[in-house]
Amino acid sequence: MKKISTDAMNRIENFKGHQLTIGLDLGDRWSSYCVLDEEGKIILEDKLPITPAARKQVLGRMTRRVALETGTHSPWVSRLLQALDQEVIVAHARDVGLIGESRRKDDRIDARTLAREN
Repeated sequence: MKKISTDAMNRIENFKGHQLTIGLDLGDRWSSYCVLDEEGKIILEDKLPITPAARKQVLGRMTRRVALETGTHSPWVSRLLQALDQEVIVAHARDVGLIGESRRKDDRIDARTLAREN
């Protein structure tokens, strides 16, 4: 399992106590995520394995709201995040215009869009 870098964790620690927003684009093997600060500035972008352990390791350390789109993994991922006391927003891709209307799929851009739209 890929571990989050020390540099990334230091950036996250600097925002402890702040309301962060995370856009999480779920995939079958990997998920892309984008972390925004309170002003909407990107402070971290990366990807992580789809496993529960990876989600707890990375996302369990941040105080935030998480936006993800509906899909195969969204039910169990949303329950896991709620168990970590996170606010979870599950959006239908058609309701997130830039994702639903996009002809080109890009997980990193979709994660950014989810973070900004919610």
